[in-house]
Amino acid sequence: MNHTILKNLIILCFLIPLFLSVIQSVAQEDPGQSVQGDVFTARPAMRKVKLTGYTRARHVTDIVSEEGGRCAGVAVDIGDAVGTDGVFAVLDKTFIDLAIDKNRVDQERLKNRIAYHAKEVSRYEKLVERETAAQSTLDELRNKMDQCEFELKALKIEDVRLKERRKRHLILVQAGWIITERAVEPGEWVQAGRLLGKAGDFSTLLVPFSLSPEEFNALEKLNGAPELRFSDEGKTGVTLRASVERVSPAFDPQTRKISVDLAVNKGLFRMRGGLRAELTLELPDPSGAVLVPTSALSERYEEFWLTRADGEQVRVVLLGHSPSETSRVHSPEVKAGDIFKVSQGR
Repeated sequence: MNHTILKNLIILCFLIPLFLSVIQSVAQEDPGQSVQGDVFTARPAMRKVKLTGYTRARHVTDIVSEEGGRCAGVAVDIGDAVGTDGVFAVLDKTFIDLAIDKNRVDQERLKNRIAYHAKEVSRYEKLVERETAAQSTLDELRNKMDQCEFELKALKIEDVRLKERRKRHLILVQAGWIITERAVEPGEWVQAGRLLGKAGDFSTLLVPFSLSPEEFNALEKLNGAPELRFSDEGKTGVTLRASVERVSPAFDPQTRKISVDLAVNKGLFRMRGGLRAELTLELPDPSGAVLVPTSALSERYEEFWLTRADGEQVRVVLLGHSPSETSRVHSPEVKAGDIFKVSQGR
């Protein structure tokens, strides 16, 4: 009996510390039992920076003539869209057509000569078999026929080349592109390689910006697509979502900027170059100011204080309040990421 009681007491001695440790761990997990109270992390105060750029065509190409000749006509003018056939201008085709006709005549002449030589070769083959003609005469006729066939092949190749040149008497541009420059008139002589104008693709507009590394980081951290404000469009302006078309990997050591092109493909009344666009980015305040809950500030003798999580008081300069119940403060001893207590009272 005594042995059993002693055994139970020993077991109870082991269970009591275990039970107390469980109770203590539960009490520590209860947030309402925190002796430090609620805390917050100071956030950097942001400032809005407006950057201005101007639209331009997504692609611009030079219109160059590959052939020389007199300009027979110009299909489109500055500001016009190129038609579905893609024709910008036409060069006179008189001489190229004559060259093609001459080539066809030369081909017919050679075909006739080849047919004649073929008959002669056939006749002399029979004569050589009867030993009434020399073998050398037959070989000479065969050689003449072969030479005519070679000349005919060369003329066929020349015919392909002439027809390709004739196609290039039509000066073509991508269909739908807009003519931005024109430097040729009907009747004017055009030399091969001469610049006749320029055309651009305005179906998508690019807005170039030169961003500092801080501005570029802010652009990358945007939630969603960047927005461009076209204040000159309509009566109240237009705000459109843009996309990042390209980012230059180069870095200009003089300006210390990164070239970024934003693209807009719809939403404007007229797709053209020179439209003013504004890009707004939020950057940390260079003064080092931070945002804190207004309730975390305590005021004593017209001075404002914050209380760190360990109880240390830090004097700050109040820069202003915001509607979201936060205040903008500055202090050399306070930086973004520092932890302070809230609900300190005023």
